[in-house]
Amino acid sequence: MDNTEALVRCALEEDGAWNDVTSAFCGLDQHAGQAQIIARESGVFCGSHVISAILDIFNDTKLAIQPIFLDGDAFKKGDVILRLSGPATTLLALERTLLNFLQRLCGIASTTKAYVNALSNSSIAVLDTRKTTPGLRPLERKAVVAGGGKNHRYNLSDMVLLKENHLAALAAAGKLELFADTCRAFKHNCPGIQIEIEVETLAQLGDLGLSEVDIIMLDNFALEDIPKAKAICEAKEYGALLEVSGNISLETISQYRTLPVDRISIGKLTHSVKALDLSMLMEDA
Repeated sequence: MDNTEALVRCALEEDGAWNDVTSAFCGLDQHAGQAQIIARESGVFCGSHVISAILDIFNDTKLAIQPIFLDGDAFKKGDVILRLSGPATTLLALERTLLNFLQRLCGIASTTKAYVNALSNSSIAVLDTRKTTPGLRPLERKAVVAGGGKNHRYNLSDMVLLKENHLAALAAAGKLELFADTCRAFKHNCPGIQIEIEVETLAQLGDLGLSEVDIIMLDNFALEDIPKAKAICEAKEYGALLEVSGNISLETISQYRTLPVDRISIGKLTHSVKALDLSMLMEDA
């Protein structure tokens, strides 16, 4: 599900890239230019798919964009991360759109890498969530992977994920008592779709029939209750993966390093990430 070119084209059109009156004022139509994108802070690169889309959209043999780093590579403050050459009007027209994407995606990749490094346990996956910028989810998910993280479900059609409101609705309809049967029937009809359930208390683990569930999400569990949750799952012979979520920060993720969990989902990887500081500088000659 890759609509990178459509997203980039939309951004270029939004920015008026084909009607740059400032470049027209400067009379740069026949002038060839060169530029560099420089990192103003250290980070992790992500953006090769955006670069490819820009080259396809402009379809100009004179335009060249050379990434110095591959997606997932670390760079330092002061490093040149891209070299560009081509018509000066084109370079100036694409500057802001390219930077907007790169700053956002490198920021997500860098933040994800910081979380992965702070956790320092490769057997526990660091996952994104659906708390993404509307329209940019495909790109932001790639940035999470570039930073060493993994992707949760892409959208509502990918998997069953029962949260507090779903369970409340099932209880109100008198269907919660039949939860295991409902799971079993669903898996028979839709064998390729996983079932995940969010639980908020140890009591829910004991009361709900979760033998057919693939993933159990422990939402906002106290650290000391996570081993207890694992013990309940083992006693009931649940084969589900254990996921934790809820207010996990860069400062606290290391506390989960030795806990019996398989996955940690973190909305902060995408919903409030800081864009990385990058600049494009035109060269004089």
